[in-house]
Amino acid sequence: MRIYMAGAMFTEADKQYNLRLADQLRSHGFEVYCPNESEPINDKTRTDVTGKMIYDFDIRELEASNVVLLQVSEDSGSNWEAGYMDALSKYVDPERWYGVMGMATDIRLQSIPNRAQAGVDNQAGYLNQLVVGGLQKSLGIYRTADDAIARLIEIRTVRETSESSRN
Repeated sequence: MRIYMAGAMFTEADKQYNLRLADQLRSHGFEVYCPNESEPINDKTRTDVTGKMIYDFDIRELEASNVVLLQVSEDSGSNWEAGYMDALSKYVDPERWYGVMGMATDIRLQSIPNRAQAGVDNQAGYLNQLVVGGLQKSLGIYRTADDAIARLIEIRTVRETSESSRN
């Protein structure tokens, strides 16, 4: 099973997290596309990289994957990738493309909402409910990488069992 990692990737902290997560997924036998590792589109010394080049490269990698693992955030590129995979898995070929799984690891989500503190004063995190609903209807949304990986292993096992019974 091939996983396309989608999420924040622009700070050194994001990059290091993504590389560790990619290694963790690979240690469980998954094939992984991690955009932080992609060349040539992330070579910052190049001057010929365009939006169309990035789009073509990432869409090719996305279509070569079975699952998008979305680090839930307001990153528009990641949400575009998730929506693309969701459409592939629902309307094109659900046997080839399985869907989108979310990881909502923002520590603010652990806060209990306080009705007395409205708006910006409320410490509870907020997730776009359209994204949450889409993830719930696809492969789910999880609060930790360990929980997401356990679910990915379960999906792989079910898919492999189903595939071997068809052959």
